[in-house]
Amino acid sequence: NICRTNIKLSLAGGNTGSLYGRGVYCAESITKSDEYSHPDAAGEFAVLICRVLGGRVLYTDELEPDPEKLVSSCIEGPFDSVLGDREKCRGTYREFVFFD
Repeated sequence: NICRTNIKLSLAGGNTGSLYGRGVYCAESITKSDEYSHPDAAGEFAVLICRVLGGRVLYTDELEPDPEKLVSSCIEGPFDSVLGDREKCRGTYREFVFFD
């Protein structure tokens, strides 16, 4: 439960992969976020509505980005986050990724 225990980056990408690296993924579209929501015991789904600041954003519209390079550019380099523009390259949704 994220609200009780915080976000655990150690679990990032465990169920769905991590195209842009192991981090916290945010989306502009609830349709994208809904893909990752699962029902609880009562059959209810939940998502977090967050306002995030990207800082210096590393933009990529590559079909197959190099996640290690992206993470390194944020952890060790001049960037604070990644904007993966899947809307441009695949016609789906833009994703914003933050690393610890």
